[in-house]
Amino acid sequence: MYDYAVQTYKDVLAGTRKRFPRDFWTDDESKNYSDCAAITRYLIEEVLKWDEETVKAEICCKTFFSHCLKGMLCTVFGDSVYAALENAYPGKYKQWELSCTPRNFWNIDTAREATIWLFKEHLKWGDEQIKSNISRRIFVENGLDTMMHVIFNNNATMAISNAFPDLLK
Repeated sequence: MYDYAVQTYKDVLAGTRKRFPRDFWTDDESKNYSDCAAITRYLIEEVLKWDEETVKAEICCKTFFSHCLKGMLCTVFGDSVYAALENAYPGKYKQWELSCTPRNFWNIDTAREATIWLFKEHLKWGDEQIKSNISRRIFVENGLDTMMHVIFNNNATMAISNAFPDLLK
């Protein structure tokens, strides 16, 4: 089915087909997700030719809408760019790495997860490095400035304490 889905998308992009067939996005759920993954990968890798960093910086709803994939994004993924990416590239991206997160995404739990990811996975810092380098700047430089503002009132110590409760005692 992959070949049909991607070929249909190519035809829509080329203008040889006006739109996707009726019920294309709602036909068969198991087929649908693999087709959507293939189409999303085709968009990013072949049409846009974006690398991982460009995806993180540039992808948004408008990317899908302007490339004839509004129906897919809305119907299959409920307007969630992250859900479409996660379907195409499982585990490759974190929601907070993208240029925008959904409204009301940030809460104390997502902030904890993002902070742990930042220091342990992304920066690969140990406890002593974290303690000696606590600053808002680290969060901002790594795309977590909205989290800092919304959840912690720009207080890096609060963010660290939320993620690593025993670290600063």
